[in-house]
Amino acid sequence: MMPRSRANEIPQLVRQLGSRSAARVEAARARLSIIGAPAVESLIDALEGSNPRLRSRAMSLLALIADPRGRDPLIAVLEEPDPDLRRVAAQCLARFLTRPASTALERCLHRDAEEAVRVAAVNALVRHAAAGCTAAIRAPLDRLLDPAESVAVRLAAAELVRVLPAAEARRLLARLREDPSPQLRQRAAELETDLQRAAEPATQEIAALLRQLASEDYATWNEAVRRLAGADAAAVDSIVREICRCGHDPEFCTRAGMALKTVAPRHAGPLADALERIEDPLPLQVLVEVIGAIGDKSLIYRLKDLVERLAVRRVARGEGRIDLLRRVRAKAHLELARIGSRVAVGDLREALGRGGSGLELEMLAAVELIGKREELPLLLRAHRHEDAFVRRHIADAFRAIMARERIRRDDRIFDALTASDRQTLAEILPRPSPARRRGRTAESGSG
Repeated sequence: MMPRSRANEIPQLVRQLGSRSAARVEAARARLSIIGAPAVESLIDALEGSNPRLRSRAMSLLALIADPRGRDPLIAVLEEPDPDLRRVAAQCLARFLTRPASTALERCLHRDAEEAVRVAAVNALVRHAAAGCTAAIRAPLDRLLDPAESVAVRLAAAELVRVLPAAEARRLLARLREDPSPQLRQRAAELETDLQRAAEPATQEIAALLRQLASEDYATWNEAVRRLAGADAAAVDSIVREICRCGHDPEFCTRAGMALKTVAPRHAGPLADALERIEDPLPLQVLVEVIGAIGDKSLIYRLKDLVERLAVRRVARGEGRIDLLRRVRAKAHLELARIGSRVAVGDLREALGRGGSGLELEMLAAVELIGKREELPLLLRAHRHEDAFVRRHIADAFRAIMARERIRRDDRIFDALTASDRQTLAEILPRPSPARRRGRTAESGSG
């Protein structure tokens, strides 16, 4: 029996997000977070509906997956009349560490009349700053030093102290200790104490946060994610070891991945080391996604070694067994393709040409980004073995490559196609009907 089509499964899971049953919602969240990028289009479609509960939960999943396609729909929600949805959108944009997202949050911070929305925007900008987006510091710093701003917004902006260089943080704390607001003065004292503790060994604190990360209570594990975010190399190593230990638990691995995605490249060494020794699919998948989110090119190039290791393992295992690491391999290819690299294109072409069904969408997305004319016949061959859902993505990738490489339908590369491949080519690039050709000819003549 064939497995349930992803084309049917994903919309059903997205609808389940609107359930009033917490158990059904959490089950859908866990599954969609593992499915990842293929679910993004359906989640974006859900944002156009009228159910606020479903829209809010769809936004949180877009943030969890952090696919670039989710950013602009979330920015659009910042302009909607419902302040709760604007607040959730601002919270979710914390996960999109790009200048357009920071700019939208800054605009929201200046224009939105709702205090809760401005607090969410400040929190998101502080997250951007902590991840290395230094341009995101200015707007929350202005709010922090503006006595006319609400105390709640200023308290949120005070978290900037944690991401500033030590000397600047000390100067800012000294200024806040003299602030007219008693809440700001008290918070400055607390932050000063926190910074002093941060310089001390934090092994026990990390262990406690990792235990909280496994909590069933949303507020508890979400706070643990926040506090683990931006961890140093020692903490990153502890988190990676815990991901390996809990490799059977997709929810825990997803949460740990959320924290790791804000790690600065200089602290990411343990991630690269782990790529060489981890064997379990889910921990490896999380690491690949984290490395892609961090965006450091030298780290992403290490994924080529992972692809080669998985290829050797696949050959040794034989073709008759299910490849549980197939999606890990596909995700590694996609992250390499996102930086424009073809260093692993040989393995990519081998996957396309091998035949058999079940080609991962991440693999097709990688081909669409970096594919050249040599990959077109392989895509035609793969098209014949897939279901309708995957064939649509193959066709999109095929047409995108032809447009980027300026390849015409009568190009010589298609001369050696088999009869089956020519039939597939006609499905992907149907010739215009005689009537349409005559119409275009008449228009050209009249012009």
